[in-house]
Amino acid sequence: MQNIRLLRSILNESLDSLEAAYESKSLDFPLLDEPHTPNSDEEMLAMAPEIQNIVDRIVAASYQLLCTVRHPFLNLADAASGYHLAACLRVAERFNLPEILRGRGPNGLHVDEIAAKADVEPTKLARILRVLATHHIFRELRPNVFSNNRNSSYFSTSMTVEEIRLDPPIKYRDRSDAAAAGYIGTFTDDVFKASSYLVEDLEDVKTRKQFSAKEAAFQKAFNTEKDYFAWLEQPGNEYRLTRYGACIQGTSLWDPPDTIVQGFDWATIIQGGIVVDVGGGLGAPSMILAKAFPGLRIIIQDRQPVVQQAQVYWTKTYPSALDSDRVSFMAHNFFSPQPVQNPSVFLVRTICHDWPDELVVEILSNLRSAASGSTRLIVADYVIPYACPNDEFESTTAQNPSNPPPLLGNLGKAGFNAYYIDMTMEVLLNGQERTLSHQIALAAKAGWKVTQVNNIRNSHFGYLLAEPIFA
Repeated sequence: MQNIRLLRSILNESLDSLEAAYESKSLDFPLLDEPHTPNSDEEMLAMAPEIQNIVDRIVAASYQLLCTVRHPFLNLADAASGYHLAACLRVAERFNLPEILRGRGPNGLHVDEIAAKADVEPTKLARILRVLATHHIFRELRPNVFSNNRNSSYFSTSMTVEEIRLDPPIKYRDRSDAAAAGYIGTFTDDVFKASSYLVEDLEDVKTRKQFSAKEAAFQKAFNTEKDYFAWLEQPGNEYRLTRYGACIQGTSLWDPPDTIVQGFDWATIIQGGIVVDVGGGLGAPSMILAKAFPGLRIIIQDRQPVVQQAQVYWTKTYPSALDSDRVSFMAHNFFSPQPVQNPSVFLVRTICHDWPDELVVEILSNLRSAASGSTRLIVADYVIPYACPNDEFESTTAQNPSNPPPLLGNLGKAGFNAYYIDMTMEVLLNGQERTLSHQIALAAKAGWKVTQVNNIRNSHFGYLLAEPIFA
């Protein structure tokens, strides 16, 4: 019983700390059964680093306690059936159930009405919604009557179901409120289907010991020879490509929005210094930089179809940055020579994890060839810790290295996202999240020396700062 007592002690202490933090502000923690209220005092405090540190302890201790007291078969059955939850979540996003229930308040809607608006069979839909409500996504108020809660309302856009039905991609197109929906849609569709072929990929004698972006589980799932990004841009995949743009915005939700500001001392860049956001997508992190540091000139590079989306998105959300030429866009393939010479910073955020090692070296080598001695490289990705005590992890992690036993050194379930993203990269592109030593070694092969690691508090995400190596 010793471990159970220790876990209970950690859990009780953390819950007391959470309660005290909210009471000191005369606030209540956001209610699970109520819709999410962005920018409320309760939600803003919930995002504070000190609160997230407490929450991580609660999550880690709760899940470890659950896995300790529950029978091993039930733990395994829960893991083995997890795909059903993802499939049901995909239904909710695809059929716009949060939008249907938005504004319905405490009365909710009967599943017959929800099904009629979604144009699906009501008995099937009730069972799907009940799976989600059992996992605290939506709420069943009375038999077959459902409403939004804090979790389900979070991935609602402001669009109406009628607007989405007339033009399905409009749900994700150039919208700041589509990040969560795009993320869920992409992960429960493209990634989910690719992951179901992970075993077949490992068994394939032709490819199982290779790391090729064109020979991953994804190619087996979708019967294609193209890599994931090239496939997205094929005719017929316009809906998925638009959704993927919103998904990339969603990656900014892994951590508080201002983490990009913490990743580097941007104030050290001279007035008018150039920051090249390599593979920057729609440029959500760059938008935060542009607002926080108006003296920067930012060039956002990506493939032409993505650049077109980004230009429309910025025109709608932050046009003054474009009008003043502080922010511009450039269609560029980062496997080609870098056209911007000697900038202040090359920002490479969540790019290296997409690709196998040899292609990462190629990307970073192209940047090294365009760098001057004063150019700095910032690589922003998860810095993967081990699930056991490890000096590398303890000396660099943003987590508290003194997490008391029997908690895992990486806080277990509280750090789940880093490992799920790692698997996402494997099945889509044979890429991966990497340990610190792995990332340092790849940078060195491309001519960069890592000089600093800025971890994000309460996260496994990190910003590696590097400078050019000269022979």
